[in-house]
Formats: sequence, structure tokens, C-alpha cells
Amino acid sequence: MMEDADLGSMATQWSVILRAAEEQGDAAAAARSALLLRYHEAVLRYLRAQLRDEHAAGQVYSNFAVRILEVDRFLQRVDPQRGRFRDYLKTVLRHMVADYYREQQRENKQREALVRRAGAPSEPVPAGSEDDQHFLSCWRQELINWAWQRLEEAERRTGQPYAALLRLQEQQPGLRSAQAAEQLTAQLGRPFTADGVRQIAHRGRELFGEMLVREAARSLQVDLSDPEGVNRVEEELIDLGLLLSFCKAALDRCRQR
Repeated sequence: MMEDADLGSMATQWSVILRAAEEQGDAAAAARSALLLRYHEAVLRYLRAQLRDEHAAGQVYSNFAVRILEVDRFLQRVDPQRGRFRDYLKTVLRHMVADYYREQQRENKQREALVRRAGAPSEPVPAGSEDDQHFLSCWRQELINWAWQRLEEAERRTGQPYAALLRLQEQQPGLRSAQAAEQLTAQLGRPFTADGVRQIAHRGRELFGEMLVREAARSLQVDLSDPEGVNRVEEELIDLGLLLSFCKAALDRCRQR
């Protein structure tokens, strides 16, 4: 459910992506570097899944990084009116994977010619449902990572162990509140009660749901005060398999405002 990983701290916003495409000079370099940092984990995870070769994934990722940092057609063609950024990014990465395979096939053909083997190289396997699922899995993890990071920031800001407690509960399914209170007391060096733990867990899940909803809204560039925007976020969370109970509650709160 709430999987664990570290990511860059930049929000997924069309305004950031467009700024990376439009800025000049040092501002352009900073914007493009921040954009690359924001998505590098999702991109690498996807490439590793598609290529099943660490060296190949690193090579294609390096090409992707060059595209970002040099602001080529990848950024020049970005347009929020055409749809979700993740769909555009997926298309770009699919083409880059296909290009990699074509280059490998070209090299193989040259080798085969040396031993007089006939036949044209086969085309790359077309992108299909398995490829879609790989990319959705990477994007899903991206939102989860971001929500964890925001929850950890809320923990540092408030002093309430939201993330620490939810991690304990995930690592130890069936952990009772009294047991969690004992472990938090030992871990953090201050007393916790079973009732207090239940309240912290409830609020932590609420916050986690809100973080996921907000990040999905940012990626879609929609307003959560708009009912249609809330509906689009709900559809996005369904697509990603993230319409969890605490996300539903967060969406309901948006609709009631």
C-alpha cells in the first residue's frame, strides 16, 4: 500500500515543466535540472522493467537526461492541453526504448552479414497492456513516494510520528495499539499511549490520503475546488490502483467544501 523509497522534493506541476522549456540561461539550467530530479526514479524504474538490463537502462536514461538538459523537442512539444504529462512521458520513453532496440538490431544485422546470414531484423515488440502496466506501476510508485515524503515533513513540522507509526503498522501487520505505543516510546524516547497511537494513526492516514490526492491533482493540473477536477483525480487514482479508503475520504472532503 504505502511503499517506501526516497525521491526529489519537487512538485509535479505543468508550470514547472513549462518553465523548464521556456527559461533561458542559468534559470533554464536550474529548472531543467529540477525537472530531471523530480522524475529520474520513475524513468529509471520503467526503463529497467522494459529493458531488463541495468547497463541498457542506464544508457537510455543518459539519453533521456541529455534531452531534458538540452531542452530539445521533448520539452518544446509539451502541452497541458493535450493531456496528462505521464501519458506524454510514457510515449517519449516508449520511443526511446524502441530506438534502443532498433540500434541493437542494426548492429546485429551487421554482425550477421559477416557470416552471410539472411533476413531482416524483427521489429520491437509493440507497446501493449504489459507495457502500460509497467509504466502505471512506476507512476503509481512515484505518487506513493511523494506522499511518504510529505508525511515525513508533516511529522518533522508537528512532532507527531505519523510516518514512523504507519511504517511500524505496515512492517508488523496486526500490531496492537498498546504494542505500537511501547515501540514508539522506545524508539523516540517519549511516552505514547494506546489511545494516542490510535489518534495519530487515524490522522496519519488522513494526511497520506490528502497527499496522494493533491499530488494527483498537481500532475493533472486540476483544481480540487472544482467538482470536475475532483472527478478527474478520482479517475486517475482508479487507473493507478490508489483509490484507497483514505483517498476516498479526502476526495469526499473536497466535494463537501
